[in-house]
Amino acid sequence: MKITQVEVFHVHLRKNSGQRPILVRIDTDEGIFGVGEAGMAYGVGGSAAAGMIKDLSRLILGLDPFNTEFIWEKFFKKTFWGQGGGTVVFSGMSALDMALWDIKGKALGLPLYKLLGGKCRTDLRVYASQIQFGWGLERKPKGLKEEYAEEALKAVAQGYDAIKVDVLALNRKGTNENVHLEGPLPNSVIQIGVERVKAIREAVGPDVDIIIENHANTDMVSAIQFAKAIEEYNIFFYEEINTPLNPKLLQKAKEKINIPIASGERIYTRWGYLPFFADRSIDIIQPDIGSCGGFSEFKKIADIAHAYEVTVQAHVAGTGVAEAAALHAETAIPNFCIHEHHQKTLLPEYVELCVHNYQPVNGRYTVPELPGIGQDITEKVFKDSDRIVIK
Repeated sequence: MKITQVEVFHVHLRKNSGQRPILVRIDTDEGIFGVGEAGMAYGVGGSAAAGMIKDLSRLILGLDPFNTEFIWEKFFKKTFWGQGGGTVVFSGMSALDMALWDIKGKALGLPLYKLLGGKCRTDLRVYASQIQFGWGLERKPKGLKEEYAEEALKAVAQGYDAIKVDVLALNRKGTNENVHLEGPLPNSVIQIGVERVKAIREAVGPDVDIIIENHANTDMVSAIQFAKAIEEYNIFFYEEINTPLNPKLLQKAKEKINIPIASGERIYTRWGYLPFFADRSIDIIQPDIGSCGGFSEFKKIADIAHAYEVTVQAHVAGTGVAEAAALHAETAIPNFCIHEHHQKTLLPEYVELCVHNYQPVNGRYTVPELPGIGQDITEKVFKDSDRIVIK
């Protein structure tokens, strides 16, 4: 089997999310194809990730798609910039690696988790992610504490027993205007976050887990300060509390915070995680299969984490391709923590891009049993994207 063609799809602007998913399809001379997705598709820079996939694709034409380790190392060592790392390089590598593993599963007629080690569990616990944007078919930022409680209750009514929320990013009007979260926080800012956490806890009761997301908008000082203010509300974990670019700062913060720490969506490959493992500053790592290095690297990262008694939650903020990929990876590792179900996956504009609409039932997910990752892209992707063909 040989790789004959790669197609990159930079999907046109999604109307509610304001984001542009980046999908890839790899074809072979045996008619089997695989699909993948780049994690770098929101924020600024998605066009760079699409360009990276295009450039890397030229290196794999004519190669055997089963040789994923060889191809990964080729990307890493023979491109010069691979060993420099970074979001662009590793998102490109990840999308292609994901599609190659999809091909392997399809060629063997097996769901991908069986190639990654088999099932470590029959289903996965799920949390409703980013409820500050609402929990439903419409994405609308929330401001009032009552709205935060209301959205949490919507998720709980659907069977979720865990939710994630950023309670500091938006002001009481539901915008980020004049929101500054670095350094010592004024009490007025702390109280906005505290009143939202309190409202959610009082609404959902003691048995629903609350995850607090900071998106690295806080720094070491403000993250410590806010952690102390919300500690009494029994927070499940505290996520991305400062920049991952200076690992020693997270270690210093962890020494003063009595809540489990999670991070990782902007940390790439096993090398990127090494300093955080060495000082054990992260309790739950969150590698994104679409940017950490693909399935090939996710498994290595998870294995090293296991040696440090660190649990794993794949970061998922993409289409149904990324969702399915994460389910396979998490099913196959022993140190799984919980699965992220992002608010975007509920939006019709995301659902229409994939053949299968995998959604959790009563707050639990089961892994797809179809060959490969068990997902495919629809005609909507072909019609509604900037499309690059490499052959």
